[in-house]
Amino acid sequence: MKNNSSFFLFHVFMFLGILISVSSSNWLSCWLGIEINLISFLPIMSDSSSIYSSESMISYFIIQSMGSSLLFLSIILMSEYFLFIGHLIVFSLMIKIGCPPFHMWFPSVMEGLSWKNCFILSTIQKFTPMVLISYLSMSFMMVFVIMACIWGSIGGLSYSSLRKIIAYSSIYNLGWIIGGINMFMYSWFIYFLIYSLTLLMLCCLFSFNNLNYLNQFFLIYNNFYSWLIMMVLFMSMGGLPPFIGFVPKVIMIYSLVNSEFYMICILLLMSALVVLFFYLRVVFTGLMINSLSLKFNFMEQAMLMYLFGTVTMFGLFILFFLKLYM
Repeated sequence: MKNNSSFFLFHVFMFLGILISVSSSNWLSCWLGIEINLISFLPIMSDSSSIYSSESMISYFIIQSMGSSLLFLSIILMSEYFLFIGHLIVFSLMIKIGCPPFHMWFPSVMEGLSWKNCFILSTIQKFTPMVLISYLSMSFMMVFVIMACIWGSIGGLSYSSLRKIIAYSSIYNLGWIIGGINMFMYSWFIYFLIYSLTLLMLCCLFSFNNLNYLNQFFLIYNNFYSWLIMMVLFMSMGGLPPFIGFVPKVIMIYSLVNSEFYMICILLLMSALVVLFFYLRVVFTGLMINSLSLKFNFMEQAMLMYLFGTVTMFGLFILFFLKLYM
């Protein structure tokens, strides 16, 4: 779609739908906001430069319509079958955000989108369902945390497409976010905010360098600064300390331990190692292939030291947040 007035209008209505849902006092208004958001995002997904955008758009519409129909049915039956309605609402929202076991549509839809729409689908479109899930206190939601960790961490190992790697990483991060729901001080929102910021920077770099697959990654290693920023963002996405992606994980671990979810916390940490592996394999492979071609002058070494020193200071944020919580 071209950058015209209608394109701007669709973005306005997309955010308007989110605003209606999160500020509503009843479930019917929440459903209305979700539908406005869905109808506004569909034209934005259309991209004439991609032959798969139409397929992704149709698949996304069908899946979201199923989730919306189940949500609307739950709202209608809310007064008669109140004990089971909470479960139906959670299932409908899990379908809409692509949480396992309802996740199979998510990587295939991501594969046909531009990097800007991949970012919107992974973050902005998931915000409203996550807020609505936070209204519900369901003990069985920890089952979704376990499935998201397992499928999200293992699924990304077998793909070379960057979009599918980002898709499975998004599924994996849903495990952390859902695990942090109903914890104190909105720890899930802090995690979601920092993850969205990191993913935004990563998608921008992918778009600027026109990267789609892992084998294209090594084309940017001749540009020292692009290589450096990309590797820092990858390590931050993997949650490697002291990068900023490590901060929300520490907050979430502290929240889970204080709530005595010890087994969930251990599972999240073990799956984090698997996710860190398929991020670091890109870094180490590129370093081994291009170790002889990377020549640093004095200015580049100084910039490297300043950058690493600044990023290392992010570790102070960990102590700051822990001091607030303790």
